[in-house]
Amino acid sequence: MSYEEKSIRVLPEDTDVFGRLNWRVYCRYCEQGEAGLMEKSGFPPMYFQRTQRISFPRRAAHFEYISPVSPENLVNLKTEIKRIGTTSLTLMHTFYKMRRTGGPQTLVAKAEVTIVAYDDRLREKAELPKKLVNALRGHWHKKKVESR
Repeated sequence: MSYEEKSIRVLPEDTDVFGRLNWRVYCRYCEQGEAGLMEKSGFPPMYFQRTQRISFPRRAAHFEYISPVSPENLVNLKTEIKRIGTTSLTLMHTFYKMRRTGGPQTLVAKAEVTIVAYDDRLREKAELPKKLVNALRGHWHKKKVESR
């Protein structure tokens, strides 16, 4: 299963002092991908917080920057499941840029982010909610079988 968002506008305030897309904005895009993946799986924002008091803080993140992005560009984001664990999910976010005038897209960055299920009542990590695992595994397994 994957989530894609196309033609994200890069605003001047999204850039650093050198006019390049700021690393913090990539983090925001990763969160957009996480939320989009959850929604695509059938779970609206804050669903697990409201129903089970489970939140999903980030445990680890690794970014690889390949090419600069400026306000002259649009960004395409693709978020995919890399790993489903007992208490965590690892997601792969891939970023591409395009000129606003069109043309081919270019790979600009990759991010691997691990989020952990956290029980806010007990204040400790928890198993991923079964409903979420079942929804994600069903799509993830289907994709792996199709790609063979």
